[in-house]
Amino acid sequence: MAVSRSFVQLFSDLDVRQTQLGVLTIIEGSPGLKPSQIGAAIGIKRANVGPLLDELEHRGLVRREPSPSDRRSQALFLTETGTTLMAALHQREAAHEERIAAFLTPEERAVLLDLLRRVEQGARDAAEEEAGAEEAD
Repeated sequence: MAVSRSFVQLFSDLDVRQTQLGVLTIIEGSPGLKPSQIGAAIGIKRANVGPLLDELEHRGLVRREPSPSDRRSQALFLTETGTTLMAALHQREAAHEERIAAFLTPEERAVLLDLLRRVEQGARDAAEEEAGAEEAD
């Protein structure tokens, strides 16, 4: 909770919530993904992805284009404004991470990052399984 509270304070003037940062980060790292892929990557239900993307698009941070591989679906990309915002967010995010991990030794940080990556992968795997089960229904 303390880390979450710290995050809110750090990014409040940029009007970015953690979920929004997650979506923007996924789009930045993998431009052209479909909304369902974004949702699966960060564990957001399909019904909640659309409104979240609508909000980001309304703010001029994300644009939707027809998918080149399937014209029925959309591909997501950051706009120039989104790219500029992400640069500012990355700077603050790095400072935030440095501040909350300052009490760890370099070795402890490496172990923590490894464990967090494993938890993240487990969460992604579970979200993909849930998305597959929802699509099958």
